[in-house]
Parts: sequence; C-alpha cells; structure tokens
Amino acid sequence: MLRLDANEGRCLLSENDLREILSPEIARRYPVRSLLEEPLAGRLGLPASCLLATAGADDAIDRAVRTLAGPGGLVMSTHPGFVEFLAAAQRSSAMYESILKDPFGPFPLSEICKVLVEKRPQLLILSSPDNPSGCVLTPEGLAQIAAACRESGTIFIFDATYGDFSPNSATPADAFAFPNVLVSGSFSKSRGLAGFRIGYIAGNPQIEGIIARLAEAGPPFSLSSSAIEAGRRALSLAPGVVKVFVGEIRREVRELKALMKDLGFLVSDSEANFVLIRAEEALAFAKALREKEIFVRTWQGKPGYENLVRITVPGEAGEFAQLTEAITSVGKTMGMTKEALA
Repeated sequence: MLRLDANEGRCLLSENDLREILSPEIARRYPVRSLLEEPLAGRLGLPASCLLATAGADDAIDRAVRTLAGPGGLVMSTHPGFVEFLAAAQRSSAMYESILKDPFGPFPLSEICKVLVEKRPQLLILSSPDNPSGCVLTPEGLAQIAAACRESGTIFIFDATYGDFSPNSATPADAFAFPNVLVSGSFSKSRGLAGFRIGYIAGNPQIEGIIARLAEAGPPFSLSSSAIEAGRRALSLAPGVVKVFVGEIRREVRELKALMKDLGFLVSDSEANFVLIRAEEALAFAKALREKEIFVRTWQGKPGYENLVRITVPGEAGEFAQLTEAITSVGKTMGMTKEALA
C-alpha cells in the first residue's frame, strides 16, 4: 500500500538513530528546547534567540495567529492554499480572507500587494513552494510582497516547509533580510519526521521580541525530548544523504509531471514533493488508484478545489515505478479532454 495522500516524507534517520532517540535515558528527561534551537538557528545563520522550535510548522502558525492577530484580527492567504492557515484563524477567532489564486498558475503578486494595502491584515501567510500547487515565490516576489506588507503594517509569515525540494524558490535567508517577515518550517518533508512533530518559526534580530512572545503563547514543553533528539540528528545527517533523497524527489516529480501531461491532464508546475492535477472525475480517479492500494489527496465538496488531485511522490524508485504503472493504467481513460484543457 502506498499512502501518498498525507504528503509525508521518507524518514532519513537510521534504525540505530531511532533506537537511541527512544532510549530510556532520553525518555526520562524533561525536554530542553535549546538543544535543538541552537544548532538549527546556527544552520539558518541566526542567534538562538531569534528562533523558536515548535511542534511542527502548524504549531508555529497557530502561535503566530493567536498572538499577532487574535480575536477579530485579519489573517490572509491564497486560495486554494494550505487548509491549516484557515483552521488556525478559526481557532483564534480571527477573521480570515483569501486571495484567489489559479492553482495551475504563479502567485498573483500584483493582486496580493493591492489587497494588502487595501485590507491591512495583521498577518499574511504564504508557502513556497505552495500547497497544493507546488508553485514558488521567487526572491524578487518575496521582496515585492515584503515591501507591500511593510506599507500595510502586516507581518508576513513565509512558510518554507517544502523549500528543500525547489531550486528556484525564495529561501529563509532571503526572508531574513526583512524585519517584517517570519519564516516557518518543518522537518516533516525533506527529513521524513512527520510523526515527531518538529517545526520552527524564526526571524531576523529586529523581530526577536516577537519570537519571545510566540514562545510565551504555548506550553513550555510542546516538543518531547525524543522529538528534540530526532531534530538534532536530522540536522547532523551527512549532506549527501539529504541531497540524494531530494534528487530522487525532483526526478520523480519531473517524470510524473511529464507522464500526467502525456495522459492529457492539466498539471501544475510543482517544485515540491508532489504534483497537482485536474481530473474531470477526481473522486473516481482517486478511487481507481485506491483499488490498486495507492492513496492520493482529493478535497470532496470543498469550493475552489473541484476536480483537483494531489499526488505525493514516494521518493523511492521501486515505489515510484508502482505509482506510475498504476497511474498509466487508470489515467488512460480519465485524462482531461483537449476541449477541457483549452
């Protein structure tokens, strides 16, 4: 069975790493967040006081929405987009407004900047690569939006969870050039540690006070000792290990995009670890793959996500061959017509 619907990465830690992470000595100790924050901040070129380790990127987003927008504050993002941004606003009783985005096109930079100046939200949250499309915000695009946020008094949260997979996206280093930009990220995708719930939020020294406020906005032990140790070991992986995995992901995404286009589907120009397609019968397409024990993501009944299917690539050659064989079989009868694509 291939579970490609939850967009989980492949764990890059060894079995020996995992045994030691779950050792009695680690289990008996209270978590010390700084053990992860210091090496991670160093990797990002920041002082440790400018970074907060969180229980996944969603914890980081949740704290930011609760602290920087709160009840009645305005949070904005693009739609279709990552559903957790809306959920975080709802949990904090914040207002939420979306900016329409073509899931198969680039970020609408002019429209985003226009809306920022008109609406003056407390928070703008964008991911690059984006979820569910996988399109990217370039360094120039990031700078343009950061300037508009500065004019509107908005804090810009730049989520870099999928950044390791993209050669063209703006990076955390690009974002840290701006005092009104926070960067969130996760160890779930390129390190495959979704089960440990390891994330972070960070900003340059001019925004250090906000990081301290976010630290106070949640419990003192949101990360377990095992999660902290898993994050430390993930940071210590040999660069070649991560490079090989990312290279395999990029190969699979490139080949899957080509295959889906050949089968007649509209395909996003994704630079993440997944491909987004439009299918005339998305639920039937997903059901046909499920019958072959392959699970992909659909959004039944969700406005703006009609006929969209997100397919995460497994990052392993044998499983990818299994995926493409199944898609080829199913897709020959379910690709979009030329008229629909026109």
